[in-house]
Amino acid sequence: MSIFQQIKLGLKSYSKAVSFIFKNKLGWTFLIPIALNIILFAVAQNYIEELIKYVKSFIEGWSFIEDSAFLGSAMEVIVAFFIEILFFLAFAYLGGYIVLIIMAPLLSYISEKTEQVLTGNAYAFNFNHLVKDTIRGLIMAVRNMFIELGFLILAFILGFIPVIGWLVAICLFFISAYFYGFSFIDYNNERQRLTIKESAALVKKYKGIAISNGGVFALSLFIPFCGTYLVLFVAIVSVVAATLAMTEAGAYGMEND
Repeated sequence: MSIFQQIKLGLKSYSKAVSFIFKNKLGWTFLIPIALNIILFAVAQNYIEELIKYVKSFIEGWSFIEDSAFLGSAMEVIVAFFIEILFFLAFAYLGGYIVLIIMAPLLSYISEKTEQVLTGNAYAFNFNHLVKDTIRGLIMAVRNMFIELGFLILAFILGFIPVIGWLVAICLFFISAYFYGFSFIDYNNERQRLTIKESAALVKKYKGIAISNGGVFALSLFIPFCGTYLVLFVAIVSVVAATLAMTEAGAYGMEND
């Protein structure tokens, strides 16, 4: 299967994933992102507001601002705007891993249930196994996050070079997509008892699926205003789509017809 066929399969699996979720009575899992969104919104807004207040109080001490009410008001607006933008950019590039870490137990469960429906492989509930899968998901998310962070630092340095900076930014998106897809696919790989090294080799073989699967997830992070909250729902669809795609591709020797 060529990389372009893999990309097509990865994208096609998203359209199947939503109907699969509701058809197989997994729609209730969307209730968890709703609860998490409420908590994250309250926490994030509180810290952002505190940060804005701190920065405002700091710049209010500048002498040239103390003498001008207009400058003071203008600086408050500018500071608030840039802090919101910085928060958005930080979450867009690294927030996906926060989502993967928070939702690791749920994503592990959904991936397992998806495989069970597709292949008939029944996995009896085992708390210790769930904990093990969750820890594996956490390790993988943290591993991929630090690897991507290294690329992000390199991209920041190269970003000062004309033209090359734009090309690096585009490459960085595909790198992010690959590692996000890697994380979603690894839930399946863990159940096949693959080591992290073996999992990395298999994902490399099916990199087209990883990039297209993670690409949809990564794009949702960049949606203005609602992307921060929408991504929690997209994570559920992504892990189902990853399982559907890898099974259909016959990655584990059990192709889904």
